[in-house]
Amino acid sequence: MKESEKRLLFLAGGVAAGIVGLILSKGLLNRQHELERNEAALTAELEESKSLLLERPLWNAREAWLNKNQPVAKSDSDADTEAFQQLVAKAESSGLKVEKKQYKEPSKNEYYHQFEDQFTVKGNLPDVFRWIYSVQSPKDFRVVPKMKITPDKEDPTQVVCDIYFWRWYRAPAQGA
Repeated sequence: MKESEKRLLFLAGGVAAGIVGLILSKGLLNRQHELERNEAALTAELEESKSLLLERPLWNAREAWLNKNQPVAKSDSDADTEAFQQLVAKAESSGLKVEKKQYKEPSKNEYYHQFEDQFTVKGNLPDVFRWIYSVQSPKDFRVVPKMKITPDKEDPTQVVCDIYFWRWYRAPAQGA
């Protein structure tokens, strides 16, 4: 092999080693950036965990309040009947006419059972709002996720309100 061929071969080997070195260094840099992102994510998660641990007494107090105040339904029909009758009685005592009422299928998980009632009531707008506000309080575990109020076509002083109520009961297994 001639001297020039040796130099050319040595130069080609050096270029190849340089390219391999660049490729490996790029891979190592990518790995380093990935590790830095993971470290930042873990640091954020650690800080979140620390803040949650600091809030533990607050959440324990909330859990105790729920265990003390959230109603437990003996059965689905009892829960539906109880929630339904309360809403209808309160609407009628507020001077509203209940035009339509309907149970919806309950939604259940291991922590609570959610019952839904749908109503269409007719009355004066202030009376409708008083009724809605009167049946919602933290101890009632009842909310209004959706409602639609429209003026009555026959009597413009009245409104027709289509409203949904959700009420949450503690799951029976947790009620004991």
